[in-house]
Amino acid sequence: MTTKGKSENSKKMKTDMADMVPIAAMNEDLLHNILLRLPAKSFAFASCVNRFWSSVCNRILSRPKMISAFSRNPDQLRAGEEVLDKVLSEPIRPQFVIANITCGNMEETLTLITERVGSRVPIIVSVVTGILGKEACNDKAGEVRLHSTSDDELFDVANFAILLTIGYLPGMKVDIIPVIQAKGESGAEMEDKFVMDIRNYMSMVSGHAAAPACLILFAEDTHATEPVLHKLDYAMPAETVIVGGQIGEFLHKRGNEPRNVQLQKDDIRVLAGLIFARDRHRPAQAERIQFDTAISNGMSSVDLRYKAANVNVSLGPSCPSTLLTAKRRGEAEVLDGDQILDDIDNILENYIWENDSYLGVIKRRKYSIGLEEKPKIMSSLVFHQVNGSDDQDLLVDGAGIKTGDQFQVYLPDLKVAEAALNDVSAQLRNLKSKPNKPEVVGGFAFVGSCRGDSFFGCPNADSSPFLENFPELPFGGIFCDGEIGRSLILEEGEEKKEVSIQRFLHVYSSVYLIVSYTS
Repeated sequence: MTTKGKSENSKKMKTDMADMVPIAAMNEDLLHNILLRLPAKSFAFASCVNRFWSSVCNRILSRPKMISAFSRNPDQLRAGEEVLDKVLSEPIRPQFVIANITCGNMEETLTLITERVGSRVPIIVSVVTGILGKEACNDKAGEVRLHSTSDDELFDVANFAILLTIGYLPGMKVDIIPVIQAKGESGAEMEDKFVMDIRNYMSMVSGHAAAPACLILFAEDTHATEPVLHKLDYAMPAETVIVGGQIGEFLHKRGNEPRNVQLQKDDIRVLAGLIFARDRHRPAQAERIQFDTAISNGMSSVDLRYKAANVNVSLGPSCPSTLLTAKRRGEAEVLDGDQILDDIDNILENYIWENDSYLGVIKRRKYSIGLEEKPKIMSSLVFHQVNGSDDQDLLVDGAGIKTGDQFQVYLPDLKVAEAALNDVSAQLRNLKSKPNKPEVVGGFAFVGSCRGDSFFGCPNADSSPFLENFPELPFGGIFCDGEIGRSLILEEGEEKKEVSIQRFLHVYSSVYLIVSYTS
């Protein structure tokens, strides 16, 4: 190399070094403000520049995030890109992804998300009857619902929409625990395995006897779901927040799996639980994150109580149904289906036929996990939709009702729903006024498919608790056919004593999950 060539290279190196000096010498506050504005992918590259940049990035990511956005673009691929661009438009290190679509190809959505967030992130994709939240293109609150064209047909392409929720909660470990019923596996075996899988995961992540901070459940709407949920409600301590919904179908990919789990022949997907466990190696961060829940009920009971007399289960092609007669509580006469509904008609003046009606059945059952535990009794309120009656029986959806079970008839009630929404909004206001002043970082709602704009007669009613209290929060939610949320009610028993009854699987309700952080 000539002397002239060496001189030119030296000048170029000095120029390059001079260009780098301002970046290297940048003070921490300025760098923090710049990195804070980067999208997720660029932020990830920036964290690898050097140790100083990495430390600044880690400080930015010390605060949790949970971001939701939806798109109603009818093109599934473009809609997926729109919501991914939105939720990844700021620094985040994805720990979990929830994708809800109203129709379309779940595999296509799962593949697209995996390509953008990486193969180590747990993902759940589900088909739902509708979504709510804020739209990716304009941040405006809205709802998208499937609309019936006849009793048996739904629009598909015209109503395609996708909601994407992505989260990062430092101090938490997140994964998916699935419930898949193998051929020949009994319901009890499947239920026990689910509980033991949760306990084993918790033992590994949080230590012996630890309980999950939160479980978010996506369950297929089948008769196999109910007993799994009640076993879980029995097994998990009261401090574990459990929310979710019964949906059409789902796919899942765990954090240690490169792709969606392929089922064996005759296996059945029942449920996927997104589990949030406090990391025992990061206790200070984990304890700053709090999960809270609130429920807006939308049903009221008719003040007549019955006891199931004769009960017969009919196994249909997809879901069983139950035929029953009943006695009024304290009376000996057995009533047929028409007589039971005549009782209700006499009180409500034929109101029952203008709305969906349900039996709210109190099921007092023994529960245990495997053979190592002594069975304990738990009472649960379970809803069965009324499908008809005749001069012999009352016909309701589902199974699991036994002779002697007590029940009341429940009906949708707009006034109850509106009052309950106000109560939820007040709960969220109280959360803001706690002494430790938590910052709400995420919210998600599981809403009964019969609610929404058409039920309330106004837009975004089910979103109102979030919009009124946290207008800037990027929340999300889905419409489902059974809302999962833990609540405890007190009922007067036959001996005038109060009895504690669990209410876990709801109808005509909204279940809200609120994620907050204390700095």
